[in-house]
Amino acid sequence: MIKKIIRKHQRIIYFIENMETLYTLIALLQFVSNVMMICVLGFSIITALGSPSTTEKIIRSLPYYSVTNLEAFIFCYAGEYLINKSKAIGYAAYDSAWYNMEPKDRHILLFIILKSQKCSTLTIGKMMDLSLRRFTSIMNSAGSFISVLLAMQ
Repeated sequence: MIKKIIRKHQRIIYFIENMETLYTLIALLQFVSNVMMICVLGFSIITALGSPSTTEKIIRSLPYYSVTNLEAFIFCYAGEYLINKSKAIGYAAYDSAWYNMEPKDRHILLFIILKSQKCSTLTIGKMMDLSLRRFTSIMNSAGSFISVLLAMQ
């Protein structure tokens, strides 16, 4: 039983590593374009505030702004989901009846717990982790950019 669990865990780790190599460049391109779109749309919304057709311009820009934010959120949520599931493997191993196992099986289980403490993550260009914390930092940066634009107006 332990051997089957270890093989499955190794296959999951291998799958995550393959997904990371495939996903990292795509996530980098998406996040660069999303951050630029959020800034450009924020700028267009701020500049529309003084014009006579303010509501029309805001209504036109708002769907693009929300879709761009939703796309960034979905990417970050996928990374957060992987982090949580990676941690759950260690918790499940610890919650098992390890105290009734043979010493060699306990040793193997200990390695599984140690491996799960280094969370598997998806990254943005191998620079930053994809997580909900990263999403909030992007939104904070966009909000700061918009407040600077408001101050300049």
